[in-house]
Amino acid sequence: MLPLAIAATLAMQGGLDRTAVDRFVAELRRAVAAGDRAAVAARVQYPITVFAGGMRIPIADAAALGQSYAVIFTSALTSAIARDAPIVSGDTATIGAGAIEIRRIGGALEITRITVPVGGGGAAARSDARGRGASPPADAAPDRIGIDVGRAQRAGSLAPGARASYVVFVPKNRLLDVRIEGVRGRDVVARIVRATDGAPVDPRAKDGVRTWSGRVPEDGDYRIEVVRRSTGADRQLFTLIVTLR
Repeated sequence: MLPLAIAATLAMQGGLDRTAVDRFVAELRRAVAAGDRAAVAARVQYPITVFAGGMRIPIADAAALGQSYAVIFTSALTSAIARDAPIVSGDTATIGAGAIEIRRIGGALEITRITVPVGGGGAAARSDARGRGASPPADAAPDRIGIDVGRAQRAGSLAPGARASYVVFVPKNRLLDVRIEGVRGRDVVARIVRATDGAPVDPRAKDGVRTWSGRVPEDGDYRIEVVRRSTGADRQLFTLIVTLR
């Protein structure tokens, strides 16, 4: 949050104050350089839609941004934040040719738009050890999704032939809904299996689908394997949405 004196100054002006913008960007740069996800998330206006590789990633709150941080704040985006001076025009400031948009919300500056630069699936995404921004190593533990009732979301990216694994506990007879969004056709699919023995919950879940919905036969952990089927050199972005009812 901005100091009260700066917020008051902004409220009286029609456009953004350059000094306040420079201070906001300096604080953002320090947070990004330090890998302080909480500090970065605190400077974002929610909900926000992130545009990355032709995909729209809806981010509901700071927790959701933290879960998708690596796929959003790639090496290309963090480099633009560190390198480019902000451009102030009226009531909007931008960094990195519009990659980051900053506006005044309720008297304070906040990030209101994020567009990941082309080629942004680089080292920052690949280095996420928990696999939230990229597919984890083959021997990495699955990312556990803690959810009782409601919806959880993960965004990630996959190299050709790669997969990412997630585990969710589902009580018997609860309705589980799994969806893959932001991809074309069957470029990326999900398989749903029992975590204990790898047995698929049904034939569709075994083959891999974009959308699966059904009631599970017994209490336990279920593993969702997100698999890339398409070829090509670029990493494929995806959004996994898991809902329990």
